[in-house]
Amino acid sequence: MTIHYDRTGQGPALFLLHSTLSSSHQLRGLAARLAERHTVVAVDRRGSGRSSGDDAAEPIDVAVHVDDVAAIAAAEGLERVAVVGHSYGGCVALELAARRRGLVEAVFAYEPPYAPVAPPAVAAGMAEVGRRTLEARDASDLPAAALAFLEGVSGAAAVAALGPAGRERIGRAGQGAVADATLLGMDADGLARIDCPVRIATGGASAPLYGSIAEGLVGRISSADRVELEGLDHMGPVLHPDAVAAAVERLLAP
Repeated sequence: MTIHYDRTGQGPALFLLHSTLSSSHQLRGLAARLAERHTVVAVDRRGSGRSSGDDAAEPIDVAVHVDDVAAIAAAEGLERVAVVGHSYGGCVALELAARRRGLVEAVFAYEPPYAPVAPPAVAAGMAEVGRRTLEARDASDLPAAALAFLEGVSGAAAVAALGPAGRERIGRAGQGAVADATLLGMDADGLARIDCPVRIATGGASAPLYGSIAEGLVGRISSADRVELEGLDHMGPVLHPDAVAAAVERLLAP
């Protein structure tokens, strides 16, 4: 498997990690804004975007994503990096900070679905999304798995609202949906090892579950705090890159 990424800008290094059913392409606006002050490495995570297609569609342990990011940093000669992650990309960012402490200098995680710290009912719902995603893969195909994941996290109305082009785009993300849906390998106890600044961001217009998870993460990570971005929902990093970039800069400003 070849992991694809783009490096743009100049300045302190910053990794940008996308959400599920997505790729670095959707975060191009955020990447451009952050590249004004940083060297931005925007990664297509294993199973998604240009990093899909070579392997079988199976759940991927978060440790594999951590190793991928660390390998890219080594290949690019980057000894210390900030990490900005959207949704599942935020989970990877947190695990990277816990497992590669010497590499990560700060984390900005936007609404990470970190199930191990979620309230029991929320965690059970997230597990059900993973189960249904794999069930759809087994019963049909990868496009069906992607649609099952979307329905699980956003509701049947979100799937019904897709036009032909939208269904095709989401369908192409089936391998990534299967890779991420079970949230495999997250180590909540390991979060205590994080010693760099961490900001957990949520949107003021997002589902309450992300706030409950954010509170759970702040309770586990001594160096973490939380910020709420008014008017944004879960797609904030994609649809409102200026607002999210400004929040990132407030964390990283000297």
